[in-house]
Amino acid sequence: MRRLALVALPVAVAGAAWFVWRVPSGSGGAGAPAVRPQPAAAFPTLYCEFYNFVGRTPKVGFTFTMRPEASAPVFEQVDQIEADGTRTAFGAEAPVWGFAGSESPAVLTAPDGAIRINLYAYDAARRGTTWFEAGLRSVHYLNLDGTCRQSFG
Repeated sequence: MRRLALVALPVAVAGAAWFVWRVPSGSGGAGAPAVRPQPAAAFPTLYCEFYNFVGRTPKVGFTFTMRPEASAPVFEQVDQIEADGTRTAFGAEAPVWGFAGSESPAVLTAPDGAIRINLYAYDAARRGTTWFEAGLRSVHYLNLDGTCRQSFG
């Protein structure tokens, strides 16, 4: 009996970890995000994930911290997660993306201008598990549909 418990426990833990990592949560609908970001700040975060052309599998994800400022929030990129699982963590050298909240849709722009993220129906006060539509515009990634959600840090 003890031998069975020693084998069953690691298998159960590995299965639970796979389930948490792989099974989507939230209300993202078809193609809901399967990769979980690891926010590392006390500030609110914005996580956006973009899908392949048929909207079924994640292609790239971006995590930002959102520092509230007097005129507009400042978005610092925490990490970038590729479809193959490669994660680029920026740490202390986090790039600051431009934010145009008065445009419709609101737009985040990479410092070099190579990537733009359109945030449809963006609401700075919305937090939690509600996913909202986003669009990635990039020569490298092409134009991809996706979703974003904001959360407290």
